[in-house]
Amino acid sequence: MNFNHEIDLNHVDEAMLQSYRSLRRWIGFLAIGFPLILIFAGRLWGIAVQPTLSNYYFAEDPVTVDHTPVRLWFCGILFVVGFFLVRYPGFTKHEEKWLNAAGIFALGVAIFPMAINGQDQYGFVLAWLGLSLLSLHGICAVVAFACIAIVIFWYSDATLNELETSDPSLYRRYRWTYRGIAAFMVLSIVTAVCLNYAHHGQGAYILVAEWCGIWAFAAYWFVKNSEMKRVGNALKARKALLPHRSPPDLAERL
Repeated sequence: MNFNHEIDLNHVDEAMLQSYRSLRRWIGFLAIGFPLILIFAGRLWGIAVQPTLSNYYFAEDPVTVDHTPVRLWFCGILFVVGFFLVRYPGFTKHEEKWLNAAGIFALGVAIFPMAINGQDQYGFVLAWLGLSLLSLHGICAVVAFACIAIVIFWYSDATLNELETSDPSLYRRYRWTYRGIAAFMVLSIVTAVCLNYAHHGQGAYILVAEWCGIWAFAAYWFVKNSEMKRVGNALKARKALLPHRSPPDLAERL
């Protein structure tokens, strides 16, 4: 039996692509499930639908041992999504920095609880900075979405440019789709923030606006998977026209 094995570069390339694809898919599924899981878990414990997603942090069920049972789901999902965003390798250095920032601020949403009855556990930090009307929880949420919007709006072309010459109509379609997702996500979050301050955190429309923003975030990752499949096909077609590369030449690219 021969125990001497050589690296299969084609397998490595496919494994790397599959890792990217799976990570994007999981981020998308978690984002879609986030509001649904919070509402469903809350109903299981007899907790009414909350005005905002953040309200599930302190939504109480006085019967159970853990009086705030949905908080585990709220923080757990945010921790997983934040970790995935930090670990997701962007296609450019700047994109990766924005994704890392989005992941860190997503973790901040879970770590810093929302203000309740006008009291914020970390209010002294913002008071020292002259920002007593804000909360670290809210700031982290808005900044996390802003970082993702920047990634969608400015850095989606990093891979999309591959389609600009091979399929211009498809290129334009994806480009406008990304612009639409970014704009819709920003509009949703701005609407949620404005409604929150206008109605003092009460009203179902705030939850709906947040829900729309999160699902726009999810949509980006599924569209990105679709785009990358087309880009992969374009790269394979272009590679077929190039001279054959030896394994050492390919290895240098890794």
